[in-house]
Amino acid sequence: MRVGVDIGGTFTDAVAVDDDGRIRTAKVLTTPRRLHDGVLEALERLEVDWDRLDSITHGTTAGLNAFLERRGAKVALLTTRGFRDVYELGRANRPDMYNVRYRQPAPLVPRRWIFEIDERVAADGSVLVPVDDDAVRALGHRLGDEFEAVAVCFLHSYANPDHEQRVAELLADAAPSLAVVCSHEIAPEWREYERTSTTAIAAYVAPIVQHYLVELEQEVSARGLRGPLRVMQSNGGVMMAAMARRKAIQTLFSGPVGGTIACVATAGDLGDEMDVSRLICIDMGGTSFDVSLVVDGEADVELESELERHPVLSPTVAIHTIGAGGGSVGHISAGGLRVGPRSAGAEPGPACYGSGGTEPTVTDANLHLGRLPSVARLAGGMALDAAAAEAALGSVGEVLGLAADSLATGIVAVADSTMANAIREITVLRGIDPRSFALVAFGGAGPLHAAALADELEIDTVLVPADPGVLSAYGMLHADIRHDVVQSFYLGVAETDGETLEATLAELAERARLLVKEDGVDERAIGLEPSADLRYVGQEYTVTLPLPVAEPTGRMLAALPERFAEAHEVRYGHSNPAEDVEFVNLRMTARGSLRRPEAVDLPTGDAGEPVAVERTWFDGSWLPTPVHRREALPAGAAVAGPAIVLEDACTTLVPPSWTASVSAHGHLVLRRS
Repeated sequence: MRVGVDIGGTFTDAVAVDDDGRIRTAKVLTTPRRLHDGVLEALERLEVDWDRLDSITHGTTAGLNAFLERRGAKVALLTTRGFRDVYELGRANRPDMYNVRYRQPAPLVPRRWIFEIDERVAADGSVLVPVDDDAVRALGHRLGDEFEAVAVCFLHSYANPDHEQRVAELLADAAPSLAVVCSHEIAPEWREYERTSTTAIAAYVAPIVQHYLVELEQEVSARGLRGPLRVMQSNGGVMMAAMARRKAIQTLFSGPVGGTIACVATAGDLGDEMDVSRLICIDMGGTSFDVSLVVDGEADVELESELERHPVLSPTVAIHTIGAGGGSVGHISAGGLRVGPRSAGAEPGPACYGSGGTEPTVTDANLHLGRLPSVARLAGGMALDAAAAEAALGSVGEVLGLAADSLATGIVAVADSTMANAIREITVLRGIDPRSFALVAFGGAGPLHAAALADELEIDTVLVPADPGVLSAYGMLHADIRHDVVQSFYLGVAETDGETLEATLAELAERARLLVKEDGVDERAIGLEPSADLRYVGQEYTVTLPLPVAEPTGRMLAALPERFAEAHEVRYGHSNPAEDVEFVNLRMTARGSLRRPEAVDLPTGDAGEPVAVERTWFDGSWLPTPVHRREALPAGAAVAGPAIVLEDACTTLVPPSWTASVSAHGHLVLRRS
């Protein structure tokens, strides 16, 4: 038995998969004050047999929540003398050009907590000024009394990390309680501001993540876990919990990424039945709405991302997140109806949860409109209070002069519009036509809104995978061990000789291979994927190209400029083959294959009789709507809208103009009639 666990803002999801492919799921309310309590409750709800449990793979929001809520560690930043202001100055660009109220992001480390160190390394790695050991020791004693973590980011440490390593050793001796994070371990790349920002974020969340994982490891070990506790990474792979304590920044997006990996697995399941190589993945939970892409069967990974406008130099599955979930609160602002980004969360939750919430949410609106049927039960048995939802809607409807039906319709429409715009940001604004994609909907609330979003975006096919309410947790069981390493390699392609390139790639391969082996993977199961960041000479940003390992180095170098021009044309719409091309970084991805859950074929048959018929609001009128239990639908069954497909952790709405059919492995395929 293997288990995947994902912590969301409102619910904590768990999935157990047996060797025979049998799947069990559990959904419990998240416990924000002690996250591991919710994890343990979910494991208890699964009735886990600890003697049979091989492993737990976990997506944690501990680091991300600490960052978003600004309750991370008190961090000191050590820089090369003369470069104290790099972090505060940042970049001069204005992403929101015409916003007169725009402000640069507030640094996580104020200037008074930034300390200059007498040391200097040149761009080629040669030492210009050695480290003053005595000064660092004296500073270490002071920092140990005032701070919880230290971020060390020296000039050109990506070329020579010796000074950062020496300072880390001195700080460990002088102040053992400090969590020390060095830039050469987190982001060994050029761009001083981005590297400093990444290191500061890593130090900011490190003590929180370390403390949380230590507590969780102790709890599951005490209950009998003998196998590994793995943690989902932002790059789409997993790593051991011990490694995650050292690379806390790689856990920031670990929850949402699990859903994208599960969508890749869903595409693999449906590959023989339909073309699903291009997917828009939407995860609507109780608090947030996450959008990601799968192109040519692979998750879209970015090498640089932003977290509330703070740069992060770390490979991350590209996910766009907004505050739109089932718990998003409908409220009045400037005389009009607004929905979100504020959420009722797990405490008190939507009014219909009966836990003290009084404000109307998207979930309350869906319940009032009959889209959540009266027979629905959430989080393993929670009944929904329709009267409380109506009272909450009335409190806002009275101010706006709207009846409960109209207000609920408005809340759902505003939420749908907000989510559709989020999808456009990751597609249309990047020159991608969403109509050529299928929409994959999951999360507790995603399949409720999927058809409406597809209508607005003119998408013809919607997929609702098996077990969509806990899909992020399930996806974690489909991920491989993965580690990424990078090395600055600033050299023109025409001037690069094969031996230098091969030697650098071999060194990167060994570093990446050791990280994967440290996570317990047999060397024979490790795969290596080299790539390079390239640009035209004089450009600021790069395009990353995979490097073919089987091709002779000389031939590969000769073909690189043409391959780069083609990639540049695709990415930016133009190219200049006459310009010289240069390397900026070399990268190596190492993967260790893990056993994945086997898909189980369903028996075939017809849909059968619904378990209930409810009244549901569609386009201004109430329509009788059959309610089908999803587990009772065999492969090949078709359900014409209006209909509701109900399961323990999720509800799928099939509007009148859509039809849902069941695939061989239990995925729902919705098509416009």
